[in-house]
Amino acid sequence: MNKSIQIDELNNNTFFWKYYFCWSRGYDEKEEINIDEVLEVVETNETEAYEWEREFFNYDDIEENPRYVAGSIKDNLNFAVEFAEYEINFFLNDIYIGNLGGHFEAWFFTLNELLAFEKYPNLLLLFLPMTGISEDQKAILKPIIVKYLNTIPKFDEHSIYIADCLLNGLIMQAPFNEIEGIGLTNNENHSVRNLEAYPRYKEDIIQLNKILNSFALK
Repeated sequence: MNKSIQIDELNNNTFFWKYYFCWSRGYDEKEEINIDEVLEVVETNETEAYEWEREFFNYDDIEENPRYVAGSIKDNLNFAVEFAEYEINFFLNDIYIGNLGGHFEAWFFTLNELLAFEKYPNLLLLFLPMTGISEDQKAILKPIIVKYLNTIPKFDEHSIYIADCLLNGLIMQAPFNEIEGIGLTNNENHSVRNLEAYPRYKEDIIQLNKILNSFALK
């Protein structure tokens, strides 16, 4: 099987997005349930979903040859999302920016950086769980997420509820900070942009900050 997943394969793909968002940190605060339980409102045949997942991600060979979706956004900006056996890894310009899994590292993109990908709906949804926002930014991002969830069959029936739960998992306890000579960082645990915790990423973050700043301004 071809390891590469074309991003167009994600269009209107209910099985994929239900699988994918189960890896996020979203939750229903009122009912105190995690996102995998939340997404049970998206009704799919369990047998069909299981068969689709095994075939799509080629589980027989996922340990040695994980599937991935990758592409070029601009001349100086490319991305890759790798679906490993126990985690989903994210890269920009071949630089690791985080993962979803048991030992997740997220809260990488700011709201403005995420919104710069709005013309690429599948990419914006892929990057959504890697985004960090403040409580007051939920109101800005919610209608955009609802709009894109409405394009996914069976998600559209519950898009407002799912969006609220996904957004709950993006709230940061501290803001992004602008540091002279480096650019945007944060002090959030489990974020590659936390250079106090991950000083080894400093040069990569400086490089990506310049590119993302330029991209977000366009």
